[in-house]
Amino acid sequence: MNQDWIVKKARYSALLPLFIMSSSIVVAAEESPFPGFTEEDIFIDIPQVFSATRQTQKLTEAPASITILSQKDIRAMGAMQITDVLRMVPGMQSYNVVANRSAATYHGMSDDHPGRMEVMINGHSVYLPLLSTVAWETIGITIQDIDYIEVVRGSNAPAYGSNAFLGAINIVTKSPIADQNNQLSTTQGALNTQKYHFSHSETSDSVAYRLSTHFEENDGYHIYDDGFLNRVVNLSGTYTPSFSDTIDFNMGFSSGFIYLGQGDNIDNNFSPRKHSSNFQHLRWNRILDDKNELRLSFTHNYLDLNEEFASAGDALIFNQLIPSNLYPNADAIAAGLGLAPIQPLGSEHGTMNLYDLELEHRFKPNSTLSTIWGVGYRSESAESDTLLLNQGTVTEDKWRLFGNMQWKPAQRLALNIGGMFESTSIAASVFSPRIAVNYALTPNSTLRASATKAYRTPSLLEKNSRSAFLNDSGGYYDLISLPNPYLEPEELTSYELGYFQQWKETGSFIDIRVFTEKIDNAFNSYYLNVSGVDDVDDGYRVLTNSAEWKNLGAEFQFKFQPHPDFSILTNYSYINTKGQRDRGDGRGIDSLDDRTPMHTAALLTAWQATNTLSISAAQYYMSNVNWLEGSYREQYRRTDLIISDSFKLKNTSLNARLIVQNIFDDPYEDFYEYNIFDRRAYIEFQLEF
Repeated sequence: MNQDWIVKKARYSALLPLFIMSSSIVVAAEESPFPGFTEEDIFIDIPQVFSATRQTQKLTEAPASITILSQKDIRAMGAMQITDVLRMVPGMQSYNVVANRSAATYHGMSDDHPGRMEVMINGHSVYLPLLSTVAWETIGITIQDIDYIEVVRGSNAPAYGSNAFLGAINIVTKSPIADQNNQLSTTQGALNTQKYHFSHSETSDSVAYRLSTHFEENDGYHIYDDGFLNRVVNLSGTYTPSFSDTIDFNMGFSSGFIYLGQGDNIDNNFSPRKHSSNFQHLRWNRILDDKNELRLSFTHNYLDLNEEFASAGDALIFNQLIPSNLYPNADAIAAGLGLAPIQPLGSEHGTMNLYDLELEHRFKPNSTLSTIWGVGYRSESAESDTLLLNQGTVTEDKWRLFGNMQWKPAQRLALNIGGMFESTSIAASVFSPRIAVNYALTPNSTLRASATKAYRTPSLLEKNSRSAFLNDSGGYYDLISLPNPYLEPEELTSYELGYFQQWKETGSFIDIRVFTEKIDNAFNSYYLNVSGVDDVDDGYRVLTNSAEWKNLGAEFQFKFQPHPDFSILTNYSYINTKGQRDRGDGRGIDSLDDRTPMHTAALLTAWQATNTLSISAAQYYMSNVNWLEGSYREQYRRTDLIISDSFKLKNTSLNARLIVQNIFDDPYEDFYEYNIFDRRAYIEFQLEF
C-alpha cells in the first residue's frame, strides 16, 4: 500500500493528524482505525522527512543529514526568535547583527547578510533577491506559529535550486486540525520588550483554518537605542472539496520598523528602516490513484523597504566615510564636496516582487520505487534607488526542472538519485546533481554515503548592484559599487558519510556526519581604482568570482532520553576551513582560514518535574571567528534557563514561563564589537481556551 497516500488521507480527513518529531516515537495503537491496513502502514517508528528530496521518506532513507526540531524542543529552548532555534542545529551559527536583526548561517563564511541557505515556510521560499538573504522580521510568521522545523545540513540545491547552495530550512506552521485551542499570550522583559500574540483555529467537514496575530516592540540596546516594532498577521488552512483533492492555503503580512547600523564604533549612528511585506501561497494536491499524485503550487512574495532620508552629512557619518573627529562638521564637509542636500541614510531601500508557479508529479508503482519530477517558473523584480541606482526595475526569469528517484533494490539498501536544472535570464544555466546510498546495518542503524555537485547563480542584487553618492549636478561623487556582467555561478563539490542509530525503546538517537566541501568561484567584493580617484573613500567595488575555500569537518547530534520526562539533546560541529580571496587593487590576497568557527556546540536538557512544572536549560558555545563583516570575535559560552508551570481553570489552561538568557551574566560581543549580549530575562503568560 502506498504509504504517502495513507498519510495524506488520514491528515486531510482529520482522522490522523501527522506529527513529525525529532525526539519522539509514534506508538502503535492496539487496533488499526483503517480496516484492511496494518499498523505498520499507518504508524511510523522512524520519523519521516520531506525537505531533502520533496518526497516523504524515512529519515534513514534520505540522501542528506537532517535535523528536526519539534515544537516541544522550541519551547524547551525558550527561544525568543526563530534564528535562536537554529542554534540546536549542528554546524549552524546564529547571531544578532544588531539588537533586533538576527541572522543564521551554515558553516560560517558570512557577513551581516548570509546568502547561501534557502529558507522556506511550508515549502515556499522567503529568500529575498533584493538583499540576497532572509530578513527574518519580514517573513510573516512568528515563533508561536511554528509546529516543527526541518533543516537539511549540506547542499540541497538538487532539490530546491541555487538558494539552497549550502543547506535548506523548511519551517512548518501549526496545523489547524492539530491545534484546536485558542491562545492568547504576552511576553515582557529585557530591552523593554513587549509581545502580544493571539491565535484561533476552526475546523468543519471540509475546511480547517488557523488565524494568528502578533505585535512586538522593544527599545533595543541602550548604547544605540536601536529599537524595533513589528506587526504580523498569518492565516493558514486546508480545504478538502473531495477525498482526492486538498487545497492548502497560507498567507501572511508583516509591517513595522527596525533600526540598522554597524556596532563596531560607539559613535556610529543607527537609522530606522521601515518594512511592509506580504505573501500568498496556494497548493493543490490531487491523488489520481494509489500510485500517482499531482501537486500544483503558486507563491507570491512582496516586500517594501523604506529607509530614512537625511542630510548628506548624516549619510557620510552613517556610512563611516569620514573619521569620527569630523562628525560635528559633517554637513559642511558634504557641502564642500558638492554632495546633494538629501541622501539615503542607509542602503535597504526599495521594493521587490516574486511570483512562483510549480507543478510536481509523484509516482510510486511499488514498495521499492518512488519518484518525483517537476517543472517550475519564477519571476523576480526589484527596484531600489540605493542598491540598484539609475536602473529602474530589474528582473529575472528562471525556469527549473527537477526530479528524484528512490530505489530499494534490496531490503537494506536505498538509492537516491536526483538533480535540479536551472535556466535563468541573468546568468548561465546550471545543473546540480546528487547521488546517495543508504545501507541499513541493523533495523535501527543506517550508514549513508553521498556526493553532490551544486551551483549557485547570482541573485538580482548580486548581478545588478550599483550604488553611489550623488552631487548637485546629478553625477556621481562617491561610486560605491558597480555590476559585473561577467559574474559566473558559484560552484560546490561535496562528499559525505553519515551514520544514524536509533533506540526505539527510549526515543534516543545519534546522527553523525563527516564531510568535505569545496567551494569555487565564490562571490567576493573586489576593489578597483583604489588610488588616484578623487572621491570620499578612493575606490569602488564589483562582485567577482575571486574567492575559494574548502571545509573538512564532522558534526553530530545526540538525543538521550532515559525517561519520558527527561531528555538531553546535544550537538557539536568541527570545521577546518582553508581558503583565500582576492580583495583587489592595493588590498591583495586575504586568507579565509579563520572565517568559520572551528567549534560550535549546543546542549539542551529538559525535565518534566511534575504534571505541570517543567525545567530546561540550554548552553551554547562558539569558538573564535573572524566574520567577513563583523570582524574578529572571541569565543563565547552562554547558558539559558527556562522554568514553566501550568494551571488548569475549568476549560482553560494558563501557562507561565520564566526565560533567563545568559543567566551567568557573561557578556559577549555578538557579531559587532559594541553589540553586547548580556543577561536578559523575560516572563511569558499564555492562556489556552
